[in-house]
Amino acid sequence: MEDRIMKILSLIIGIFFFAFYIVIIDNIFYNGSYLGFPYILLTIYFFISIFTLPLVSLEAGEATKDKNVFVASNSLIGAYLISPIWVASKFFKSKGS
Repeated sequence: MEDRIMKILSLIIGIFFFAFYIVIIDNIFYNGSYLGFPYILLTIYFFISIFTLPLVSLEAGEATKDKNVFVASNSLIGAYLISPIWVASKFFKSKGS
C-alpha cells in the first residue's frame, strides 16, 4: 500500500514538474512557443517523464537514502529528467535476457 501511495505522489510531482516547465518556457523565455519545433521534442520528453517517474522514483530514493542532503534532496529532480531513459534501458535489458 505504501508503494502505491508513493507512486501516486510521484505522479503528482511529475505533473508539477511538467507544469513548471510549461510556465517557464511559455511565460518567461519564449512567450508561448513551447509547441514550436525545437521545444516540442523537449515537451514530449517531459510529458513521457510524468508517467515514467513513478516507476523510477522508489528506486532512486533507495539509491540516495544514505547520501548527503544535497544529493538526496535533488534525486527526484534527477529521476524526473532521466526516467524515460532509465525505463527504456530496463525494458531493453529485460528483452535481451
